Amino acid sequence: MKRFYPARKPLAVVLDDHQLFADSFTCLIEKTGLFEHIHSFTEEGALTDFLLKMKGQPGLFLFADYYLRNTTALRVIQDLQRIYRPIYVVIVSCVTNPILINDILTYRIDGFLSKSSRSDEIVSCIQAIQSGREYISPVIGQMLSAYNQGETNPFSAREVEILIHFANGLTVNATAEKMILSRHTIVSHRRRMMDKTRTKTITELLAYARKIDLI
Repeated sequence: MKRFYPARKPLAVVLDDHQLFADSFTCLIEKTGLFEHIHSFTEEGALTDFLLKMKGQPGLFLFADYYLRNTTALRVIQDLQRIYRPIYVVIVSCVTNPILINDILTYRIDGFLSKSSRSDEIVSCIQAIQSGREYISPVIGQMLSAYNQGETNPFSAREVEILIHFANGLTVNATAEKMILSRHTIVSHRRRMMDKTRTKTITELLAYARKIDLI
């Protein structure tokens, strides 16, 4: 079933914590001529403030990198989908692990592009979404073809965020403060993650997460 779109062109926002890529990708989608305005952001807070002001604007597109500073796009997307509807989400990433790609696709996203995607592929992605279809880049599709149905990502978006803080050298207390959670909650998450991966130390746990490109 096709989604309704207004006669005017939609808006687009780009979220990537690398300013150079955010700017270059913004220029790339500007060239498609499919959007009325395009705004780029490197900080989640600035993007959230912008979307709160724009609430009610139909058919807004979010192009977000999976890997963000101190978190991943999945947690950010979940928050944004609660405060802004409708918003159409396209992941633009260098993710190569089929386990992680499959996990990302289980979230409510509308498209998945590679960071190497060209403007013609971006146009195909936007047009597919406007027609109510999900779009997956052929490059991403090839990687996904190697996916083993028995392999899954054992971590939730919240647990991945905790792992990123650990990988950045934060202690349990510092992570709890950063995420506005109790120390007990962080310790419980750490214990569950180690149980799920059968690891005995934080070093082993982080090595496992890096092996499947989670962090």
